[in-house]
Amino acid sequence: MAERLERILREICFRIKVKGREVLKKYPITPAQFDLMQKIYFTGPKTMGELSTNLGIAKSTTTGLVNRLEKDGFLERIKSNDDKRVITVSLTEKGKKVIDEVINERVQFIRNVLESMPEHFEDELINLLEKFNDSMIKK
Repeated sequence: MAERLERILREICFRIKVKGREVLKKYPITPAQFDLMQKIYFTGPKTMGELSTNLGIAKSTTTGLVNRLEKDGFLERIKSNDDKRVITVSLTEKGKKVIDEVINERVQFIRNVLESMPEHFEDELINLLEKFNDSMIKK
């Protein structure tokens, strides 16, 4: 049962991710760069070390991703007022716009799928997924 649920959830996540990433065809952004941008979008500005740890990638890889995104205007590095050695990475308005477009594409895709389902299905699905997610947080 757990294997079947894992497979279904993986397939759903993959389909939603692929649909959202269609937006990225308009931008010079790789999936790895997008993941980094998305991390900052949802959790706020991060240091390079925090980004490396959160994404599970080498610091050198993180530096390369950030350099390119900064050059293209999607990210900016900001020096701390308290300690000039501390630099955080944050999204620019241009970067936020990309993430918003991807989220909107994902939401529209889900909305289109839900239109073909019975009326009560959406509420039941949300309720069950929220309970499932709450249980995962507690583990």
